[in-house]
Amino acid sequence: MAASGGRSRRSKTRRKGGADPFPPILWLVLAVVVTAALAWWLLRPASAPDDATGGVEARLRELAGRHGAGPEAIGADLEIRKVDDVFVRSWRIVFPDPASRQEFIAEVALLAETTPVVVGEPTAEVGGAISLRVDHRVEAFALDLRISGRRATYTRPETIAAPTPRPTATATATPRPSPPPGARGRLAILLDDAGQKLDLVPRAAALPKAVGIAVLPFLPASTESAVALHGAGHEVWIHLPMEAVGGADPGPGALLTTMSDDELHDAVFMAVNNIPHAVGVNNHMGSLATADLRMMTAVMQDLSALGLAFLDSRTTVDTVAEQAAQYQGVKTGRRHVFLDNDRSSAAIREQLDEAVYRALTEGEIVAIGHLNELTIGVLETEIPRLSGRGISLVRPTELLH
Repeated sequence: MAASGGRSRRSKTRRKGGADPFPPILWLVLAVVVTAALAWWLLRPASAPDDATGGVEARLRELAGRHGAGPEAIGADLEIRKVDDVFVRSWRIVFPDPASRQEFIAEVALLAETTPVVVGEPTAEVGGAISLRVDHRVEAFALDLRISGRRATYTRPETIAAPTPRPTATATATPRPSPPPGARGRLAILLDDAGQKLDLVPRAAALPKAVGIAVLPFLPASTESAVALHGAGHEVWIHLPMEAVGGADPGPGALLTTMSDDELHDAVFMAVNNIPHAVGVNNHMGSLATADLRMMTAVMQDLSALGLAFLDSRTTVDTVAEQAAQYQGVKTGRRHVFLDNDRSSAAIREQLDEAVYRALTEGEIVAIGHLNELTIGVLETEIPRLSGRGISLVRPTELLH
């Protein structure tokens, strides 16, 4: 009891004789300091435009407008989602023609030279759209770039203007390099979607033998097309249907991510048996399937056993097909240019020009088109001119590694 009484007396003594450690005047001073700090935070000057996400957004709008996509053609922030601590902002931009879109893509690539952004590789999607991602710190712009076809309403500039650099001593715009004098490059062309009908097979067979043809399996003319084209000296590829994002139907014999490894093996072997003389496989659709490492590993195991190559059509930036092929010892490569997402002769020629430019500056390029009358017509006219432009037309298998 004595100990308890001692604690009680000391407690009473402190309350009675000690001063309050925080008198009212100190509380008032503290409140003023906190209020001032909060006001400074809310009213502080914004960062310089080039260092803020708003600056990147404004630059994208400016570049789009310069190439014919005004405010009414820009759908900003159609969706905002957070992926791995990055806020991904989905935009749709509609351009008046393919050339305008390509010039916009070229200028966006130059942003990485003058602003703190990372610009991904453009990826063609099913339906003719092109996806392009621009990352800026904790935000990213996922651009869906489309064509409206309203060519008569817009006159595109003759040249690509370089973006205005930041006002620093070292900032300089890097123009698109010109091919060096006397440059030569190798170009491989693969035409997809044979097998439905035989009407264009004779014209395809008459193209230079270096042009490869990819045949969809299990269609009315699949086997007959493969036999005829092989007989004419062309490489025959299996245009293997694979599951796409969004649930679009890839066609008969499609490989699906829900299949077991055994089911995938059966599907691959059935397709191979349906398309004689095949030297390799490339994916038809497959934006979901080629991003599935388990599935791609199973497919590449079969191709390795069969001695077949794999060419990634690259319908998604998330593809792991090349990686899986390399792990399984399968010769592989990738598509660099789509020739005919826009089905017009002018657009196809522009894409072929892009393939020629990239072959001259990068050395080797694979271009993929489709077995249709417009594409064949352009190739019939333009292929004879390729050698004079510094291009060696080679078989697709010659550019695999």
